[in-house]
Amino acid sequence: MLLNHLKNMNLSTRILTFIIFLSSLPVLAASSVWTLEDCMAQAKKASLKLESSKLNEESASISLKKAKSSRYPDLSANINNSLYDSPFNSGAQDHYRLSLGISSSMNLWDGGATNLNIQSNTLKKQSSSFETEQIWQNIQESVLNAYVSLLAAQENIQVAELSLLLAEEELKRIQYLYDVGSVTQKDLVLAKSDLSQKKVSVLLAEQTLDNQKTLLRQLLEIPRDDLFEIKAPEWDVASPSELPPLQSLEELYGEIRKKNPGLQADSINVLVSEKEKLIASKTSSINVSLGASASTGLTAWESNAYGSQMKNGYTHSISLGVNIPIIDNGVETTNVLQAQVGVTQAQLNKRETEKNLENVIETLYLNAKSADLQWEAALLQKEAEEEAYRVVEEQRLLGLISYTDFLEQKNKLESAQLNLNNAKYNSLLMRKRIDIYRMIY
Repeated sequence: MLLNHLKNMNLSTRILTFIIFLSSLPVLAASSVWTLEDCMAQAKKASLKLESSKLNEESASISLKKAKSSRYPDLSANINNSLYDSPFNSGAQDHYRLSLGISSSMNLWDGGATNLNIQSNTLKKQSSSFETEQIWQNIQESVLNAYVSLLAAQENIQVAELSLLLAEEELKRIQYLYDVGSVTQKDLVLAKSDLSQKKVSVLLAEQTLDNQKTLLRQLLEIPRDDLFEIKAPEWDVASPSELPPLQSLEELYGEIRKKNPGLQADSINVLVSEKEKLIASKTSSINVSLGASASTGLTAWESNAYGSQMKNGYTHSISLGVNIPIIDNGVETTNVLQAQVGVTQAQLNKRETEKNLENVIETLYLNAKSADLQWEAALLQKEAEEEAYRVVEEQRLLGLISYTDFLEQKNKLESAQLNLNNAKYNSLLMRKRIDIYRMIY
């Protein structure tokens, strides 16, 4: 066990082992279960938001089918049964009447409203498809954020646990030296305080890990009682210099703007609103319809010869109807004005989406550049703290520095490792988020 090995090592060897172990954390983390690809596949399959958006797509398809079917004639049949009585009529009378009929109608002309309605619903179907893509893009980004944050939390908790392990061993060493009179009580108190701080750090790291795991589990719709661990991806990148260079901001925004499903949905919604405005202007249009019907019937019970009644009572007709609106009390004007508001609102929504997308991409681009620099700085800082620790350890063995200075430098090294973990994953996260917006993930 690592603990037993550490007990038999001097402090310099232990800290060297500690550093080597820290550098191997990504490899150790790779023994878990869920990969990033697994998480994305699960989110695509189980996300409630995505499922709801797909239902909206289905609803749009049904509306389009309904709009197309309005171009064709309808057909309906009717059967009417009635019982009646004439109490003041003393003569023979029937008390039952059966009426049978079939009718059909077809809209011949409505000013083009039907075709406009079909065009509008076709655009709505396209828009709903892009909206689903936008929701999926948002889900991908959320899953990626939670996944990378969980990876960082897993590494940070291992750093915290190793720091606690070293603090426990250090306290045992200081306790022994105190018992033989080689160090002061102040040094012993400092060692105990350092151990307490490391315990708190482990507790906070565990809480962070649990919170990040819960967030990712909820995004993937995984039940709370299911076992859930993640596997580190094969990101074999040791420094930001190994990452591919970023495009210029203008090139990146131009590429993303062409592909962004939210912006494409808004562009289509502008066209939809314009179609709705044209439909509203057809409210007072002349309507021409063609109709046809056939009917027959019989009476009973005093009457008889039902077959003859059905034959003699049969009639059929064909009709051509023309409806010419004269006064609509401002209905058409109101509908057009309301539709114009919808056009303006759709245009504003598109402009707002363009602005938000521009801000998001610019912020993401600058964060990616900054994250690369922070990662590079964190690497240099860790190297500096490692060298500083070696110097402090030598000075401590020679009695040239206090135990307080030694603990301060040890904590700086541990902090540098945590900063390096966070900087590395933040840089990789920014690159992966850019890939999602570029729709090449």
